[in-house]
Amino acid sequence: MNLLNGLILTGGHSRRMGRDKALIKFDGVTLLDRSVNLISLFTKQLHVSVRPDQIDEPNRAKYPLIVDQENDNGPIAGILSAGDFEPENAWLVIACDMPYLDKESIEQLVLHRNMNKMATVFESPDGSGVEPLCAIYEPVFFEEVRSNPQLIHNSSPRETLAEMDIEIIKALNPKALYSANSSSDELG
Repeated sequence: MNLLNGLILTGGHSRRMGRDKALIKFDGVTLLDRSVNLISLFTKQLHVSVRPDQIDEPNRAKYPLIVDQENDNGPIAGILSAGDFEPENAWLVIACDMPYLDKESIEQLVLHRNMNKMATVFESPDGSGVEPLCAIYEPVFFEEVRSNPQLIHNSSPRETLAEMDIEIIKALNPKALYSANSSSDELG
């Protein structure tokens, strides 16, 4: 059986935002803590993805950590590191910077999960393809990438998934997939 682990991606440099997105408070709670509270409802175990220099950051260190692979950049590093950590299980992966992500959207993703595909992902609300940072990655995804590393395009999970057999679903609440970059004026 493919058990579902949870991974929250927090390893970004937040260059566009100018401050650590994981630590921004939204409705009085950091985006990291909000993400943990949200996906822990759907996973057997949860980890936070970090860069090596973030291991001792107190807000992240209170959770089980997976350190991003140093030879990869961007969110693909965290996703692949999770697959290396426990490749036999599927991973529910979300970026920490989705302040409007809600229980109903995660529930929709989990209910429409197709274990016979490489991943289950939402269609991107802006029409740019798929949203790889709120998705379920199946064990076969990690097997395929390990055996065919050339599948990783530009360190982009979106471009990588474009080459694979994936389940794409339309979000009932597209706003749930907006990142803090697109709503930074509303964040504290």
